[in-house]
Amino acid sequence: MKIMILAPPRVLPPALLCATKPCASACSILSSLLLAGAVSLAAVAAVLPAWADSSTSLTAERPFIDENNAAMAKMMAAMAIRPTGNVDHDFVAIMIPHHQGAIDMAQAELRYGQNQQLLRISQEVVVEQLQEIAAMRITVGEKVSPYEAMLAANVPGAAAAVARAPRTGGTLSVAAESPFLKENDTAMTKMTDDMTIKPTGEIDRDFVAMMVPHHQGAIDMAQAELRYGRNVQLRHIAQEIIVDEVQEIALMRLAVGEALPPSIASPTDPSQVRAPKAQTAIGPAPQMSMQMAPHQTTMD
Repeated sequence: MKIMILAPPRVLPPALLCATKPCASACSILSSLLLAGAVSLAAVAAVLPAWADSSTSLTAERPFIDENNAAMAKMMAAMAIRPTGNVDHDFVAIMIPHHQGAIDMAQAELRYGQNQQLLRISQEVVVEQLQEIAAMRITVGEKVSPYEAMLAANVPGAAAAVARAPRTGGTLSVAAESPFLKENDTAMTKMTDDMTIKPTGEIDRDFVAMMVPHHQGAIDMAQAELRYGRNVQLRHIAQEIIVDEVQEIALMRLAVGEALPPSIASPTDPSQVRAPKAQTAIGPAPQMSMQMAPHQTTMD
């Protein structure tokens, strides 16, 4: 049995709802991937009962996998935007729901995981992704709450955006934007392929197996922004995304006893190693729950 682990419903502090909301203009960059998603949705209904024959550990893991599948389906739908011809604007429109997917996956690990190191890493993932979402929204001129502005202020290079809330510049030609869109489409195709794993019944290990390629997808998307984007603040944020995700990939692998590759330096500047930035506490914010998206699983 093979399951496409996709990503979970959110249970976030209510003050963060706006911070996690995708850009209003988002409509359809990765429509081909979305069509593939629709096919897997149909496949799910036919094979769900196969879980009845699973081992006890796999059955216990089912809620975790269901949450990941539902959230990833929701993420891919939100990432399906209509290209505007503005690389910077469209980078934000697709990266925000991708970050939300990482938040959802981390929250599923916090609900079901047992590995204490991974639980700490998951908390870091939630905070850092929320900070970067807020910073990106400000950079493209969206209005944000004071709480979101506080989150954004923790992202290196985004402080100026908090003060000025500039509009993005760059090309307004969909044809000129084509290489950027193609790189993003390739990154998301690779990510979804790599996230297709055979569940082990070990939630922590399967969380890492799914989050590592998801993080790599964010790295690839950020590198595309560095290649094609023009907005100075967004380029700083893209660099920050790469540094954060590279470090978290290494920490997650170590947490489950995996060997690290020879080099884990940031692709943006291999000569620099950044100390972890100060985190903004999200505890004081009031609690809320957000609805779970429809379940989506692919099984062989």
